[in-house]
Amino acid sequence: MLKHRSINRGWITLLVLSLSFNGCVTYRPQPADRVPFMERAQTQTQDALTVTVAVLSDKEAKKVFGVNLAKKGVQPVWVKIENRGKIPFVFIPRNMDPNYYSAEEAAYMAHFKQGKQFLESGVIAVIFFPLIALIPVNFFAARHANGKMDDLFGKLALSSNIVMPDSGQSGFVFTSVDEGTKHVKVDMIGNDGHRIFNFAVTVPGIKPDYTTKDFENRYQDEAIVKYEEEDIPRALATLPRCTTNKKGTAHGDPFNFVVVGELEDLITIFTSAGWDETQALTFGSGFNMAKAFITGDSDRYSPVSPLYHNGHPQDLALQKSRSTINQRLHLRLWYTPARFRGKPAWIGAISRDIGVKFTWKSWYLTTHRIDPNIDDARDYLLADLIEIEKVKRFGFATIAKPLPMPRTNLTGDPYTTDGKLLVMELSTEDTPLAAFGWDRSLSKTLGKN
Repeated sequence: MLKHRSINRGWITLLVLSLSFNGCVTYRPQPADRVPFMERAQTQTQDALTVTVAVLSDKEAKKVFGVNLAKKGVQPVWVKIENRGKIPFVFIPRNMDPNYYSAEEAAYMAHFKQGKQFLESGVIAVIFFPLIALIPVNFFAARHANGKMDDLFGKLALSSNIVMPDSGQSGFVFTSVDEGTKHVKVDMIGNDGHRIFNFAVTVPGIKPDYTTKDFENRYQDEAIVKYEEEDIPRALATLPRCTTNKKGTAHGDPFNFVVVGELEDLITIFTSAGWDETQALTFGSGFNMAKAFITGDSDRYSPVSPLYHNGHPQDLALQKSRSTINQRLHLRLWYTPARFRGKPAWIGAISRDIGVKFTWKSWYLTTHRIDPNIDDARDYLLADLIEIEKVKRFGFATIAKPLPMPRTNLTGDPYTTDGKLLVMELSTEDTPLAAFGWDRSLSKTLGKN
């Protein structure tokens, strides 16, 4: 008798555990007003139009919509448009994201798959026959949850793209996932033309590498050096030609560009041109990077291995990855004490990763192989920033100081270069392009003083 009761208790325990880990489908989204994403909302006004946007983080989206939308590649952006004018305006969602999702499409992508629920419940039922009741329960629970999901997505979505006079619209637009800094473009068109609202929004989630740096206390006031335009080429000649390892005993990638601008402006401008921020190197980000190396998947924000200048690893890294982590453009920047027109100068190194190779020099046993033609990456950067009209002036300084031989980086990859440094002064406003007025004869004397 006792043995029989013990067996029954065992089956009950198994049933409870199975229901706990694989039981009925539950769908419990939270009311949007209980999730504090609106604390990060940004607002802009042009004429009679006022636009407010807020971007949900992965965790916030999961709370509001009850499912992991980020896993499906979907990121909700809350938009509020107020029209106090006398003419209607139309919102163009494809100019926010050419691949945006309709509310119905986003909900369908997030659905609990009834076939998957049937299969999982069936496997459990084969092992524990009394749990066969899970099959119809999970099937209909998933169906019910999906119906609620469809209703919620439709209710929370931006209901109309047309904003009539003296009215407003608000709701979510379902865009592709961006982490770090996300650029949100709200394009409104009326019979008198476009009103374009550009927002740079910080999305909680990743920890960019530059957020771990103390720029404010890096240099004492007496270390700051102010330069005029005519001083720049000669000042560049005093810089080292290459990055180094941590001990400063071996040469790495050569420096091939300098950019002038505040940190916040650099982040906004580069990310608006499609460059992604880089995560600080932690165990978690390193593990994700190693996994991406093995699987060949993309990791838009993967850490960049450290190179050194004056004993400091790079202060800021940015990248443009392809569909695989093995191929990407990436650049490193170091904060310097030089100031031009009151703004800091950053010295940088840019190259293109074209594959991976085995190495004992990293704990994840792989490293990137670079394209030997590093000038192509440098010139790509110039064209990239010119295209978005954020380069105020640019020039090339020919440095007579020779590059070290052999011309290889720290992992033995060879490179070729004309040895010129690209210098760019950035502008936060769209600006006509101009060149620095350096005399070509200066290149003959650089590096000889």
